[in-house]
Amino acid sequence: MSVLSGIRVLDLGIITAGAATSAILADLGADVIKIESPTYRDPFRVWVSMQPEDGDKPSPHYRATNRRKRALAVNLKMAEGRECFLRLVGRSDIVVENFRRGVLEKLGIDYGALCKANPNIILASVSSQGETGPDAMDVSYGSTLEGVAGMAWLTGYEGGDPMVSGVDLNYPDQVVAIFAAGMICTAIVERKQRGGGVHLDLSQRELTSFMIGESFSEADTPRRGNADEAFAFQDCLLSADGKWIAVSVGFDEVEKLASLTGSSRDIRRSLASWIAARASANAVAELQGIGLAAALSRRGEEVLAAQEWAGAIERAPDGLPLKGTPFQLEEGSPPFSAAPDFGEDSVAILREVGGYSLDEITELLRKGVIEAPEPRQGDTARMGKSVTG
Repeated sequence: MSVLSGIRVLDLGIITAGAATSAILADLGADVIKIESPTYRDPFRVWVSMQPEDGDKPSPHYRATNRRKRALAVNLKMAEGRECFLRLVGRSDIVVENFRRGVLEKLGIDYGALCKANPNIILASVSSQGETGPDAMDVSYGSTLEGVAGMAWLTGYEGGDPMVSGVDLNYPDQVVAIFAAGMICTAIVERKQRGGGVHLDLSQRELTSFMIGESFSEADTPRRGNADEAFAFQDCLLSADGKWIAVSVGFDEVEKLASLTGSSRDIRRSLASWIAARASANAVAELQGIGLAAALSRRGEEVLAAQEWAGAIERAPDGLPLKGTPFQLEEGSPPFSAAPDFGEDSVAILREVGGYSLDEITELLRKGVIEAPEPRQGDTARMGKSVTG
């Protein structure tokens, strides 16, 4: 039995932060129901920079962050859609969202409304800069979060511009998902012991600052790129076959390095020339042979070819490599299932979890409250696991 077997999650998350949080919960065995609106789908489905050649398939980003989930399409702007959602809340354990602050209140499904439907509900709000404070309502992206959190100040080369970790995939989105999943698991334990629900406030900015917090004591230290004052030399250098080699040389290892390069003076120049004259595999082997820290700086395809990633990378049914789970469980994660199509499981979820009849579902479809394949008598498509919230 998986760690979160029997736990049901309603996932309102979009793009990365919220959806990735729920993906980790699904890895732990929770029944995760991804909720989208017939009028607004998760933008990650058609993320332009990562759109596959087969335009009929969602982007790899979407497929990775929505693994092991089921899908429900319901319009929360309609009164009947909210009623439907709150009925599911009453039979669930967790709601995850990363909307802009104030959206839940406008939709009428804020924490107070959720508690009326289920006093034991756990609401995890993953936001850019927290629920409260002067910056809570600011429009934010990964780049701006890294700027305000201090991370962009820390990265980059001396004399150069601040640098962000990425555009489509960035550090704040990734780190908050791991922390959020951990806090949700903690809240589940607390609820078992004392009962009652909780509203978790998870700020990407604060967590990003926390992860680099030791650096703030050196606020006047310039950016160093790959260099580190604790080492005589640390950087990446180009080999004869066009591959980059990462090397770290301690102050007590300079003479050891000189035994290979023939010089202990200008380490960068002598080591760069030495590596440039050798194939990457030979350079790494010789450096490691005298006890230095050296490794090939791998490209993505080289990481995959090495197959040292265990469950960190998973394969979709069509063979596409996707980001997997950040941990390994002795009993293993539930079997991999691809990200669902839009509204794929609406009928099954409303019948199984919501207790709706086929006639009621048909009426919701007619009114545009939900979107789903036409229900059929005895429809059990993708019913998933049977759980109780």
